[in-house]
Amino acid sequence: MKGDKYALLSQVSLLKGLSVKTINKIADYAKFHQFRRGEKIFTEDSSGQCLYVLVSGRVKIYTSAGTRTKTFALLDPGDFFGEMALLGEPTRSASARALLDTELLVLDRKDFYRFLKIDSNLTITVLQTLCSRLRRADKEIEMLAFQNVVGRTAITLLELDGKYGKPVSEGSLLGADITQQEFADLVGTAREMVTRVLGKFRKMSAIIYDTASGRIIITDREKLKGCIYQ
Repeated sequence: MKGDKYALLSQVSLLKGLSVKTINKIADYAKFHQFRRGEKIFTEDSSGQCLYVLVSGRVKIYTSAGTRTKTFALLDPGDFFGEMALLGEPTRSASARALLDTELLVLDRKDFYRFLKIDSNLTITVLQTLCSRLRRADKEIEMLAFQNVVGRTAITLLELDGKYGKPVSEGSLLGADITQQEFADLVGTAREMVTRVLGKFRKMSAIIYDTASGRIIITDREKLKGCIYQ
């Protein structure tokens, strides 16, 4: 079991560059937890006591206000989350939910602090990660402020293509197994609005739907880029 933990932890971007000795110590303290598809991992404003490493499945990080939801990130195996509440305010700034059956490695706050103190490489990597995620938050704010729904939908499609796109004869198949509601939450609008915009993109011949899976195939990236406000 410890060997499995070490193999998983050594592939996590947060821990790359650490010594074998340090990663083995972290493996001693980390614990496995399972979450079913749709199950909440933690909620916004809850106490932040753990760092999570995604072993398998998929997790979304999001915030909600009334009936509206904005998804900030889709996380896949090897990604980690929950570090901001351990370093800043002791409450979560967003919620996390398992989109698929998910397994996580969990490291408690006190143990996370212990390793920050003994390995400066980990501290530097955490700071770099926080800066990267703050830049991503700035881009989200910019997109919501300056892009209309058509532009935001185009940006989201292109970002998903960069992360999950698979070449097919017609173009690039979006391999992300997400529902249209989850896609709308990424865009930050109602599902009905996203349906209309996707219909517009189909008429433009920028996208089509794969007949076997129903997933989106991007057939013309340049047409999508042309829908983004410059």
